[in-house]
Amino acid sequence: MNHNETAGTPCTLTARDGTALQARVFEPVGLTRDAVLLAGGLGIPQRFYASFATWLAARGYRVMTFDLRGMGLSRPPGMRTLRGLDADMLTWARQDFSAAVHALSDRSGGEPIALIGHSLGMHHAAMTEAATQDRLRVAVSVAAGSGYWRDWAAPSRRLAPLMLHLAGPLLTPLLGYFPGRRLRMVGDLPGPAARQWMRWCRHPEFAWGAQPELVRDSLRSARFPIQAFSFTDDDAMTEACTRKLLAAMPHAPAVVQVLSPGDVGMQDIGHVGAFRRVAETLLWPRMALALD
Repeated sequence: MNHNETAGTPCTLTARDGTALQARVFEPVGLTRDAVLLAGGLGIPQRFYASFATWLAARGYRVMTFDLRGMGLSRPPGMRTLRGLDADMLTWARQDFSAAVHALSDRSGGEPIALIGHSLGMHHAAMTEAATQDRLRVAVSVAAGSGYWRDWAAPSRRLAPLMLHLAGPLLTPLLGYFPGRRLRMVGDLPGPAARQWMRWCRHPEFAWGAQPELVRDSLRSARFPIQAFSFTDDDAMTEACTRKLLAAMPHAPAVVQVLSPGDVGMQDIGHVGAFRRVAETLLWPRMALALD
């Protein structure tokens, strides 16, 4: 077990439907500044964010990471595959993400908290219900954007037809889940989440075009300020994707920082590099500044 597996204090969250979710809390060292929820990207377990969470805690923030149902530590021990798991994208946003926001806010005296949403993690804030959005003081969006595949950066765009039009539609009904891990595409996803996500990604207006009746109210009720980071070498989300997502939340004031690796003295950032240890002295201080 590596350091990232054991960092933070384990705690169990309970979603409104009774599902148990595994989280970790990184208590601040010295001065307490704010509570920060770290919501991760699609198919990325919470342990990936442990180094950044530890770093934030050392600077006075109380930080929580968590795994969505079926993912990482929130997958029950006996569950070998995600076959039969009844969870779609909005279950994750309105049950699991919501449980994490309320638990961390309650732990912090009911005060609104800050969010760092990596990719899908930012979608959760956009698509959860108003009562959860009201608990967010600020959202720092990292490498997040609308998922329409033709807007993606070239490396992901080249793979998109294979995933969205062939492998996904064929394998998901056959297996009862999307076996992304074996295909080296995003990771394993529950069947309902995979079908919904692929439907959204095939629509030029993403979720708010494919299923407006399900997401429009949430997008309109989001009123928290957003500090968004977009990276020029992101192999998935382009600046256009980021701006499209922000435009879908008309009442959430947003500022976008577009950074190239050279701007911060890094060799590359890509879609996940902002949370790797190499970014500690170069990018993490900028992300922490955005929390304030």
